[in-house]
Amino acid sequence: PGAPAPLAEWWQRLLARLIDTLLVVVVGFIISSIVSGVMVSSSTSLEELVSSLFWSTLISLILIAAAAFAYEFLLLGRNGQTLGKLALGIRVVQVGGTLGPEGLPKDAALKRSAVMWLPLALQPIPVIEYLTYVFPVVNAVWLFFDKPLQQCLHDKVAGTVVVKVK
Repeated sequence: PGAPAPLAEWWQRLLARLIDTLLVVVVGFIISSIVSGVMVSSSTSLEELVSSLFWSTLISLILIAAAAFAYEFLLLGRNGQTLGKLALGIRVVQVGGTLGPEGLPKDAALKRSAVMWLPLALQPIPVIEYLTYVFPVVNAVWLFFDKPLQQCLHDKVAGTVVVKVK
């Protein structure tokens, strides 16, 4: 089974991901500002401040990862397109699937979103932290070596491909 339409170009996928990441960064900044503002403002000593900074960072990372996951999961489940993909005229579909207006099945959207964004929540864990910086690069570069479907790792796990719709 293959793709129901021509595969998206690597640069379309990159630009779409940059748009989506920019949106996540803006939301993440807001979340982080609120969490740290609430937690740090109540600190009265240096020890409390250090503790508050640690916990606010941990809570912020978990909330940002959850927000990014929800963004990707909900939009891909709706019509197979995040806002970045919509802007670039590309869509995520199942391998061997059709190119209708429906979104991804929930299990495929769940797998794809989890592989894409949940490693962010693992950053506070020592040693694993370094893998969370390497994984997104390996994940993205994978499509250059994957033939014939040009899938990233999150596509492989979910059984999806990214195709052109305009």
